[in-house]
Amino acid sequence: MAVIDKMMPVRRGRNKFSLPNHSANDNKFLKKLFWYHLLLSFVYYIYSVFNRSDSHFYYEKIVTGFRGPDWSSFYGTSTTFIEWTGYPFIKWLGFSFEAIMALFAFFGFLGFIYFYRFFRERIFFKNTYAGFDLLHLFFLLPNLHFWSGSFGKGAFIFLGIGLLFYGLNNIPKRYWVLLIGALLTYHIRPHILLVILASSLIGFTFSSKGVGWGVKIVMILIAAMALGFIYKDVLNMVGLETDTVLTEGLNMSNRAAELSKATSGLDITTMSLPMQVFTFLFRPLFFDAPGMLGIIVSFENVFLLFITLIFLFKGGILYIIKGDFAVKTAFFSFITVSIALAQISGNLGIAIRQKSQIMMLFLFIIIQMYDDKKKEVFKSRRKTVNQRETLIRE
Repeated sequence: MAVIDKMMPVRRGRNKFSLPNHSANDNKFLKKLFWYHLLLSFVYYIYSVFNRSDSHFYYEKIVTGFRGPDWSSFYGTSTTFIEWTGYPFIKWLGFSFEAIMALFAFFGFLGFIYFYRFFRERIFFKNTYAGFDLLHLFFLLPNLHFWSGSFGKGAFIFLGIGLLFYGLNNIPKRYWVLLIGALLTYHIRPHILLVILASSLIGFTFSSKGVGWGVKIVMILIAAMALGFIYKDVLNMVGLETDTVLTEGLNMSNRAAELSKATSGLDITTMSLPMQVFTFLFRPLFFDAPGMLGIIVSFENVFLLFITLIFLFKGGILYIIKGDFAVKTAFFSFITVSIALAQISGNLGIAIRQKSQIMMLFLFIIIQMYDDKKKEVFKSRRKTVNQRETLIRE
């Protein structure tokens, strides 16, 4: 855990009107978060023992050499990349199923560290809800830990997005972090990288503060080259042929119908788009919970729905319009991925798992709004104090 101690930034205040120093509390919280994540990763392992999960299939395909005789046979995007990553640990180092599960749980925890660093660099004040630190409360949501604590795509996509946004917060000094995050996200979900790149472009273009035209031009060129590189892979991920997209459009109704055939499925093809997005983000809600796991997730969904309504009633939409680059990028990434996945996640179980990949971005926007409002009050008070001190000296 000494690594965590070195990673957290230190803010030193000279008087009561300086920004607070959170470093000591951050270190303590991250150490506790590690054990919390480990606990929920173990819960997932127990769940996988009684409910055969994708983790077992990944492991078995590596052991049996399903894709070929050597490591290179497993290389690819999506599922194959998970198998390719696990291959040397399982084949060469003899990792058991439990060992590879623990390793990927650690990868998932690294995602929490980088997301937390991204949040903390921008969140200065303690924002409370019902007496609880809202920042800590967001990072304790169990669904995030449950799906990022196993041998599978959840751990890597969570880490990849965390690296991306941490890198985007300081591109000149963290371009290597940004590159690693982009490569990792591309190999798991090319279409999500596509969305984040496009959202970054929009965020830079429409943010008026602190972004020079030189950086904007560089981002436009990078986004254009990356979009061209992963275009075909994105279409393959949703089962479409490249030459039919422009003529037929993105018709996902067939895939949605297939997913809705499961026991926890919903026929979303008859729903309006707003209802599809609502279903993806906030259901199940007790009355349609698929089993015990669905009931547990329903508690979290009620909380998310509640804080979303508060956010909207307190001017959340206007805040997003006026927000800076990070806010706009997070919002466009969140809403675009949500709309896309909502149209194919007819199965509630799939929706529960997939929304955990991008929910942190919306939670960031919420807490950033609260923090910016406190920052305005802070600046106003500091200005008043400075004016008083100037009058006294005169």
